[in-house]
Amino acid sequence: MKPAVKGRWRRACAIAVLLGAPAAAGATSADVLVVYSQNRLLPASVQFDRGLNPPAERWRPNARLRFFTEFLDHPDFTGLAYETRTARYLGQKYAARKPRLIVAVGYVALTFLLRFRQQMFPGVRIVHAGVDRDFLNSAVGLRAGLTGIPVDYDVAGTIELARRLHPKARRLVVVTGAAPWAEDRLADVRDALAQSKPGLQVQYWSHLSTDVLLRRLRALDAGTIVYTPGYFRDGAGQSYAPRESVRLMAANSGAPIYTVVPSHIGSGVVGGRMSTFIDMGRATRTLIDDILEASDSAPSVALPALPAPAQLDWRQLRKWDVSMDRVPPDALLRYRTPTFWELYRSQALMGAPVVLGQAGLIVALLFERRRHQRTANALAASQERMRVAAKAARLSMFIWDMAGTSPGHAGWRNPAPPGRGESRGFDAVIEQAHPGDRERLRVAAQRTLEHGEDLDTEFRTVADDGGVRWFAARGHLGRGDQLTGVVMDISERKAAELQAAQDRAALAHLARVSTMSQLSAAIAHQINQPLTSILSNAEVAQKMLGRAVAPVDALQEILGDVIAEQGRAVGIIRQLTALYRRGPAERASFQMNGLVRETLELVHAEVAGRQVSTRLALGVAMSPVEGSRIQLQQVLLNLVMNAMDAMAEIPAPDRILEIRTSQAGAQIEVSVCDRGKGMGPEALERVFAPFWTTKPNGVGVGLAISRAVVEAHGGTLVAGNRPDGGASFRISLPLPATNPCK
Repeated sequence: MKPAVKGRWRRACAIAVLLGAPAAAGATSADVLVVYSQNRLLPASVQFDRGLNPPAERWRPNARLRFFTEFLDHPDFTGLAYETRTARYLGQKYAARKPRLIVAVGYVALTFLLRFRQQMFPGVRIVHAGVDRDFLNSAVGLRAGLTGIPVDYDVAGTIELARRLHPKARRLVVVTGAAPWAEDRLADVRDALAQSKPGLQVQYWSHLSTDVLLRRLRALDAGTIVYTPGYFRDGAGQSYAPRESVRLMAANSGAPIYTVVPSHIGSGVVGGRMSTFIDMGRATRTLIDDILEASDSAPSVALPALPAPAQLDWRQLRKWDVSMDRVPPDALLRYRTPTFWELYRSQALMGAPVVLGQAGLIVALLFERRRHQRTANALAASQERMRVAAKAARLSMFIWDMAGTSPGHAGWRNPAPPGRGESRGFDAVIEQAHPGDRERLRVAAQRTLEHGEDLDTEFRTVADDGGVRWFAARGHLGRGDQLTGVVMDISERKAAELQAAQDRAALAHLARVSTMSQLSAAIAHQINQPLTSILSNAEVAQKMLGRAVAPVDALQEILGDVIAEQGRAVGIIRQLTALYRRGPAERASFQMNGLVRETLELVHAEVAGRQVSTRLALGVAMSPVEGSRIQLQQVLLNLVMNAMDAMAEIPAPDRILEIRTSQAGAQIEVSVCDRGKGMGPEALERVFAPFWTTKPNGVGVGLAISRAVVEAHGGTLVAGNRPDGGASFRISLPLPATNPCK
């Protein structure tokens, strides 16, 4: 909602509520019951709740409002008998805690509350949200104790927007499902078209099975516009979430799709004219605050509807080649990819002087090289140019006289290492070196003296102020027993290498956290199971303790179950904490089969939710591997999630995830296979390249990080296609005796 529009709407609400109502003496605590028409996982319900009750306010002990939520799960559960039982249940549940206000989200919840309000909550005021104005005017109307914020589901405006963006379109296809909810949405479309007369050939596709519908959509061309609100149930009786049905349609449609449901943005539709569910929640919260600050007896007044601006998916505009000149100036563009200049403006401005300086340095060095080649026969000039080049490269020349002495008594000649301009003996150099590097420096000099090999070593020095710098010494044995060479300050390079290692670790940690965020629903399900069991046992124990004689044996058994389930929950949390922890990798010896089972247990709910079957072929009597358990589990998680993503478009019975382990000589092998479409030649060639991905919302670092982790363990990660279809990723790890990283 734009700020100016939002401000006008809030003022209108405040005036409507405060008419004739005295100012409250002070804010008091209040319970608000929110009744949703559909289920709690519907994106619309989640987004509305986020706007109504921001996460930052939910668990404050001194919160002024307490929100309680109930879900009618329409259209999965309908009928007068169901509503009667639900009304009886809610009336009994809140009998001792009567709410100050009731929020009805959607017309189903509003109809239910109006029908049973006297039975459940007599006299309690109802605030409606997400109910379109036409329904309020024709079916319900404003009654005593009822107010709210109407919503204009601008079907006509959405179709007019589609015609503006696709001027060559001549046909409109309206897609709905088979449930009563779909019939209501179809009636909305017919009414809107009867009023707007868009001048398009209109076809209505309803009560079709999803397979037939997708086949018809594939046959459409760009001369057609598709409008759909999604559906809960298709003609074959198959249930869907509306967003999922829209996603399937968008993935298969040969024509652009439009909608008035804001939660469908991002699922493949172009867009439409609509208010967001988050804005609906925020506006409802504003109205609730104003009502409670005024008086429960404030009059019920019709309020202005939320604005319905054009909301468009920028990616879909590009897909359907829509000219930006046709997009309304006030349209909200979602998922717009920023330009290079927008993303990296500050970096480019800061990096330009560096690049220009490097270019100038390169030109200077090339010019110097050319001069050096022309005057190679002039010894004096050559020595002078060498000195200038050494100074430009931050080099210092040295001569160590090793004749007749041990390295501890050799001497410096000519310039000392950077920061020490005076001449120093070798014993002074050793004294200036870091205590941890002195012996290595002595051994390197002695080896050059005894075997004639070139000197090539790096060491640290400690300055008088305690600062530490890194130097690289390169030299050879000259005439007599003299070591001649150069010393270069490499402190910046060492710092850059350390920073690069820290950045790689941070990127791997972010990839691990991103994977775990995708599994948040599955993780919540896993933790909820032992907690539910603990709660059930505790309730039984509480009832037993209320008896005259409590059965001690039964209570001990219940407490044993509680302790076991608590240990299970602690184990899950400990495992998740290890995955989220950021720090140096801890190496240990462990069984790969156990890690595979642990990883599958972690994603069990996600696998079940995606209707994926798993097949394990684990080797027996396998030797333990040595490495970072957390890092290798991150690799397995990434491969498993990628395999499930690859099978998202195939029928559920064919979604089979196979994991095999085996030991071949001194190698442990783990293979993760899917039954998807496999990978093309380009994908096989670039699958491990950083920032290359085939996923619409992917970043392209998961497989690159996975290969880096495996290679850091001395192993290999390769990809290929299976002969019978699908892709395969094979990890090979050396056993501890042959692991070069050990």
